[in-house]
Amino acid sequence: MYMAVDSSRFTGYITDHRRLDEAVAEMIARHQLLHAVTRLGVAVSGGADSVALLHLLLPECRARGIAPTVLHLNHGLRAEADEEARFVEALAADAGVSFVSRRVALAERPADGRSLEMAARDARLDFFRHAYEECALNALATGHHADDVAETLLMRLARGAGVAGLAGLRPHTYLNDCRMIRPLLAISSAALRAWLRERSLTWCEDASNRDPAIPRNAVRHVVLPYLETNWSADLRARLCQSAETLREDDALLDTLARQRFAALAADDGALPVDDLLREPLALQRRILRLWLYRHASSDAAGFSTVQRLLTLCRESGDWRTTLRGATVVECRNRCLSFQQQPSECAASLPAVLTVPTVRPLRWGAFEITATCDTGIFSLANGVGHFPAACTLSAAALEERALTVRARQPGDRIAPTNMNGSKKIQDLYVDAKLPEVQRDTVPLIVCDDEVIWVPGYRVARRYAVPAPDAPSVRLTVHACDSARRDAAE
Repeated sequence: MYMAVDSSRFTGYITDHRRLDEAVAEMIARHQLLHAVTRLGVAVSGGADSVALLHLLLPECRARGIAPTVLHLNHGLRAEADEEARFVEALAADAGVSFVSRRVALAERPADGRSLEMAARDARLDFFRHAYEECALNALATGHHADDVAETLLMRLARGAGVAGLAGLRPHTYLNDCRMIRPLLAISSAALRAWLRERSLTWCEDASNRDPAIPRNAVRHVVLPYLETNWSADLRARLCQSAETLREDDALLDTLARQRFAALAADDGALPVDDLLREPLALQRRILRLWLYRHASSDAAGFSTVQRLLTLCRESGDWRTTLRGATVVECRNRCLSFQQQPSECAASLPAVLTVPTVRPLRWGAFEITATCDTGIFSLANGVGHFPAACTLSAAALEERALTVRARQPGDRIAPTNMNGSKKIQDLYVDAKLPEVQRDTVPLIVCDDEVIWVPGYRVARRYAVPAPDAPSVRLTVHACDSARRDAAE
């Protein structure tokens, strides 16, 4: 049945497994999730949610002439991981669809200070981005469901998120240029499992999903059951209704902000401060965030950064501040503008990177380290996003010197999983990297060949050939001064 909580319109928490085919078709039609899609990636871990996703999508794909591709990432963290990969491969074969997989070797304690869960998430997103490009996909479907919506709202509420954050998961969104769709977002996890059991369909159980040390698991298995028992039995449905309402409110505020941004921003990118401050505070934040997205990067548009800029805008006089990625914002004559960083980063001369580094190499606004390692690792959040990390084949380097420098005319890279090479200039354009940042990105060069652009793939010739092969791990962090300026 469709649970209605305080609203006859609300259909965001479906518990009746007998109507899941209908519910998925309705979600797809309501949000046009498969509009103009000819090649669809389906992320399948082997768990119940993703297995149900594949089986529920197959009829829709066949009816629309869509060619699905099953995508599976093996994190290599558990003994069962290889068996699960074989299970998903067999699942794809039985369904008669393509199968693309990757195995990574994540460290139990990532060297860059991230949690294991965050490192695993970054590895998945990196895999999705590469698969999207390599398979020429139009969209990528994930198995997020209604319980994920409820959990995400609670977690973000605890972190102090605003309307956009509390709205949480959306039926469709974009990861860089990848279109992500979530056809199961209105269906409960219990309904998905009941649907699978009714059809005698099997799945894999990941024991780590019950580890209470992982925050989401604690919310799922401890916090929500406690609240349901002691407060409201239909709490998950109520939370999903709140998320749906917040999504609607967020969409309206976003539309208004875009309209006001178009009216306020000058053709040269300047933003009048006094006109900005006449807007309601909710729109001020969104207009400023749009301005930062347009001219800087998503990394520079966090809540703390926006608040800091608004505080500065309320002060009289001229000022200048540096954001993440060495982006400089200047206020002069009550008008905001971006300035080319007259900084050490753009002016930095090429520098030799020793392997291993005794101490981090300071180049511009970044610190770069090189350590001897074994295996394959990647932290690729997109060009211009830091921190970033990769591994290079130690054998391919053959103890040759590495150089760090800014881009030069004609620079190209021949990345993994791509035939031929790509101009660095085209790479920056595709990544929508603001012009002001393009000379600040540290390129790793060997014998005048660009072998790594931080946030992107390494050159084919220098890729680590096997998970247990000797490698050199490179990591790029913003310097302490830059981190202080960009602290979120």
